[in-house]
Amino acid sequence: MFSKILFTLLPILATAFPGLHQSAPILNRQTDPTLFPEYPGLPNHSLYTKFDPIAQRISTTGVHAWAPPGPNDIRGPCPGLNAAANHGYISRSGVIGRNDVFNGLKAAFNFDAGPAAVFYALAVLFDGDPLTGRFSIGFHSKDTNGIPILGSLLGNETGICAYGHNHIEADASMTRGDWLAPSQNSNCASYPEFGQQLLDLALLRNGPSGNITPRVLAEHALNRRQHSISTNPNYFSAPFAGLFINFGAHMLAYTILANHLAEHPRGYLSPESFMSLWSYSRDADGNLTYTYGHERIPDIYYKAAADDQWTVQDFLVSSAQRCLAWPESCQVGGNTGTVNSFAGVTLGDISGGLVNAVEDFQDPVKLGCFLAQAVKAETPGFLSNVFSGALLSSALGLVTSLLNPALALLGDCPNLPAGRAVFEPNSVFPGARPQKSGKRNPF
Repeated sequence: MFSKILFTLLPILATAFPGLHQSAPILNRQTDPTLFPEYPGLPNHSLYTKFDPIAQRISTTGVHAWAPPGPNDIRGPCPGLNAAANHGYISRSGVIGRNDVFNGLKAAFNFDAGPAAVFYALAVLFDGDPLTGRFSIGFHSKDTNGIPILGSLLGNETGICAYGHNHIEADASMTRGDWLAPSQNSNCASYPEFGQQLLDLALLRNGPSGNITPRVLAEHALNRRQHSISTNPNYFSAPFAGLFINFGAHMLAYTILANHLAEHPRGYLSPESFMSLWSYSRDADGNLTYTYGHERIPDIYYKAAADDQWTVQDFLVSSAQRCLAWPESCQVGGNTGTVNSFAGVTLGDISGGLVNAVEDFQDPVKLGCFLAQAVKAETPGFLSNVFSGALLSSALGLVTSLLNPALALLGDCPNLPAGRAVFEPNSVFPGARPQKSGKRNPF
């Protein structure tokens, strides 16, 4: 059914955005923000009008009163996870498990079970401890380890930050840095320069309100990619983390973190709400400043309605809409050791012929199959770079029981050809060379 819906949508999208099947230069391109829909994803979201002030109210009192992280608590690159931890919807320690992801994030933000399943499977397998089902939402923590006495003899789970990079976190983040960049290279910390760019863009596009909309976020994602290409010789956009997770995070910034008020049932993300949720404030000179890990849900705030949650299908459709608006933003590849040296991978080679051009990603069905294929191709290499011995065997055993069901949510892909990994020790892309050692914590 989903495939039929998407194929029905494609001609409509193509008609709405004609002439976008030609590749365009990556840099120095004048962006037309109207090429991306104001309300992306499946059409039902643009028509949503209901509001329930009781069911949608996010509690910020009692057990969910805000508190800053303690000296041993972990916070990381995702403002939603940080805010949920600071309000006790997930463990305040920042080391979380299955219940936190499926129940805590649903209680806080109505995060749908489909995206939660994909996120959890990737986080536990690639950045956490498959034995315990726990992972760190930020940097490395010994508390994820199921057998602490053996420590790194079994594995070296990283957490989402540092050399957990390119699993479920990627270069050209909304406000975080590129981990291998020459400067501003903490992928856990937020950089006010990037937050201010988003606020300025929202003012430019939406006038005095400065409302941050999906269209503004999509354009900001394009600008951030261009910035990374022009400043980071090690920039890399991976098939899954770069093509899907990075843009999905920009969309999540609106779909689950916007205030879904009666007068704005589809969501309203004001500059003030953004600053609170991203832990920004102004100094005496009016400059944006960031306090690490102090993300906070504003009081009197409403989450998306239970029947207006963003599903995996919404993320696929919005990503396809982005690829239709700006095909060059969906190129898989990276810089080759110098700035402005971006080169794309040969898509037909890594996909076994499933996709052969970036325009193929304008089809959300084909995009979903490509993403599942890419994760399966990278999984053995990723796991062997993090785990060893018994833990590696355990992690590989979870591919069938944990990872494959999550990837099935990306679509029904019969006779999917085997993909080829892009993360190789001798890759021409330095950002695609597996990282097995180096700094793990952001400070």
